[in-house]
Amino acid sequence: MKKFNLMLVSAAAALAMSTSLMAASVPTPDTAPKGAKIASFEDVQSLQKNGGVIYDVRWHYSEYEFEGHIPGAVTVPFTEWSALSIDYNIKEDVFNWSTLPKDKNTPIAFYCMGVNCWKSYKTAEVAAQMGYKNVYWYKEGMPGWDERGLPAESRNYTYVPTMKLFEGENNPTTWLTEPDVIKEWLDKGEKIKVLDLRYGSYFEEGRIKGAYSVPVKKLLSRDGIQLLPKPIEGVTIVLVSENGQLAMAGAVALANLGYKVKVLNGGMEAWQEKMGNALIVKGPMDNNWPGKSGWAGQNTKLVGEVKVSK
Repeated sequence: MKKFNLMLVSAAAALAMSTSLMAASVPTPDTAPKGAKIASFEDVQSLQKNGGVIYDVRWHYSEYEFEGHIPGAVTVPFTEWSALSIDYNIKEDVFNWSTLPKDKNTPIAFYCMGVNCWKSYKTAEVAAQMGYKNVYWYKEGMPGWDERGLPAESRNYTYVPTMKLFEGENNPTTWLTEPDVIKEWLDKGEKIKVLDLRYGSYFEEGRIKGAYSVPVKKLLSRDGIQLLPKPIEGVTIVLVSENGQLAMAGAVALANLGYKVKVLNGGMEAWQEKMGNALIVKGPMDNNWPGKSGWAGQNTKLVGEVKVSK
């Protein structure tokens, strides 16, 4: 049985599902919803300055929190089941209409994920039907806002790159590599570098030959990065931990930086189970950097004693 982190697999499945939901691209009308107006980004900015309310109706809080939102906008997710057409049935959808202002003269605007997103169109039209007098539909949505380089709040700049890691060939399940495969790479002198993310005491009790000790919390520190080749050099970074979970976390960080990364599936526990003491060495790490002690004083050769093929 694979010993990879089930949380990552669950996340991959969730992202795959959201991608399939977004796959249906049906353009919204060129004309405004009945009783509403199409808003420009200037209209949205003006509305906000004059006491209006901007509603982010994208389907999930992750888009609002991680991808960023228009400053001051409030999130009220719209769960859409009705048709992507002007003949939609709003009763099939889910939206908390009680969040709209009590004063129906209050200017309100709705936006979502751009010109193919019907959520903001539907909410704007229904709000107008409910008697709101100043309803705006920001059709361009967050993509249009971003294209103009306008400021956004709560944007996590690692979210989209991390999301891409779950797509195509470069997803976490492809990082998992069995002990026998890594041993074969080492025996053949492949262009790899092994980083052991465990505590130093575990490292000295037994490690894969040629591995470097880099505590996981120091992986992206200056001392940690100096032990790595440049991503463009094409060296495969093999991450090792006790059972593989810390290595998976480290892999996400390095993959975001452009490294080609692999993870010892099941960690050292799996290595001992399948490989025994093959290529295992013990004792203090090789320190040759004057003035540096512990793991930070290791040499910067590619794979230590293991030869590298050209």
